[in-house]
Amino acid sequence: MINKKAATLIYAALTLIVVLCMIPKYSYNDPDTFWHIELGKYMLQHGTVLHHAIHTFYNDQLPYVPHEFGFQLIIALLYMAFGWPGIYVLTAVCLLLLVLGLYRLTRVSRKEMGLEQHHSVLFLFVLAVTCCIYYYYFTTRPQMISSVLIVWFFVYLREFRMQSAVKYSVLLVLISLAVANIHAGVWLVIAVFTGMAILEAWAEKRFSKRSVITFALVYIAGLINVGGLKSILYILTVTKNHFNMRIDEWQPINFGDWMNFPRLILLLFFISILPFVMHKKLFRFMFMLGIVYLGISSYKQNLFMWLFIPYFAATFVDVVPYVHKIRIQWSTGLMATCLSIALSLNILSAFLFPTKINDKDYPVEEMTYILKHTPEGVRPKVLARYGSSGYVMFRGGDILCDGRQDPFITASSKGVFGWTAFERSMNGFSDYLPDIVAYDHPDYVITSSNSSGKQFNNWVEKFGKPVFKGPYGNVFRIDKTS
Repeated sequence: MINKKAATLIYAALTLIVVLCMIPKYSYNDPDTFWHIELGKYMLQHGTVLHHAIHTFYNDQLPYVPHEFGFQLIIALLYMAFGWPGIYVLTAVCLLLLVLGLYRLTRVSRKEMGLEQHHSVLFLFVLAVTCCIYYYYFTTRPQMISSVLIVWFFVYLREFRMQSAVKYSVLLVLISLAVANIHAGVWLVIAVFTGMAILEAWAEKRFSKRSVITFALVYIAGLINVGGLKSILYILTVTKNHFNMRIDEWQPINFGDWMNFPRLILLLFFISILPFVMHKKLFRFMFMLGIVYLGISSYKQNLFMWLFIPYFAATFVDVVPYVHKIRIQWSTGLMATCLSIALSLNILSAFLFPTKINDKDYPVEEMTYILKHTPEGVRPKVLARYGSSGYVMFRGGDILCDGRQDPFITASSKGVFGWTAFERSMNGFSDYLPDIVAYDHPDYVITSSNSSGKQFNNWVEKFGKPVFKGPYGNVFRIDKTS
């Protein structure tokens, strides 16, 4: 039998190992990050909230919904102060709050059922879930903050049901306000969770004056954001004409792909434990339906199944044979201390060994060449693939369409072939590229090195030989007089 001190040391060591395996450099691997930083810097430098697109072929004439402005300001401040290591500091703080939030979910779930709240095995489960979330979803994007806020909102929502204290009311309203201004597109999740709580209170006849006021203020707080109702209903923008389906993260999950094996295991585990975790509770049933729907709908929405599996697994652990024998005094304070030490080591490594942008994934050397041949203070017009355009903007170029769909799916961006700027960016690097270049008049075109030989020869025939070849691809200089 392992004594208490040894067991605690084992848990501390496991925490350190798992967190250190969440290698900092992988949190930067997202094309949207560059775009978010650039928008945040622009807003800080100009003292304004953006309602129009910047650094595009359209001279700031396209409308933009600032549905993520809070996140953009945060990462721009960190980047301007500390560079890429500064952004990892935000990642580390979010990871700390996420692990603590997921474990708190398990405690809340057990508390609802009158069970002992702390269970050391559940902490190990939470660590494993967090590791998967980190590698699948925790890149430098707004969801890094909003996922944490949504988890804690849910925690306080359930605590409020059991004890309608003023502190929970205040926290629920503040989190609703924060989500609406940091990542407004997912605020609808807050709205749905609150609606479930209202239905539960109505069914159980537990409505009180405080609960009515709290739920009303949660909804009102969500509407208090710089983008207004358009920010909250952002999903209607990106799904217009199914534009979102052109992006991988909105596609249905291919559970047969080995890359999605952890997702398949998660789904099968979740389905298998449902008979043991419903407890004939209306809220759990409604919540289960919502999580199943989100979990299988798309790569993007699958995140919510990862976030809330601990809530359901918390009461399942007691039916697993022999698990009841594992009881380790693992307090929240000790847990937070070990997590903080491990994340501090990650932060230190991020500063000692700063990440470098992968020059095969993004046109790093290609943009260096373009800027070297562009007069200082001038932003060259650069046509690049959809996934790399955010980086081009970040480096100092004007682009046709950045790493986001909005605002380039608007009718005002339609051009040759009747395609919007987003469609031209997605379809353009093909036989259509000469027509798009003739219409949009870029100074340079950056093509990736994985283009077919036939396409490359066609482009050489139209544009001349590339003026530069780099690790990412080729740079064509467009002669506008021909």
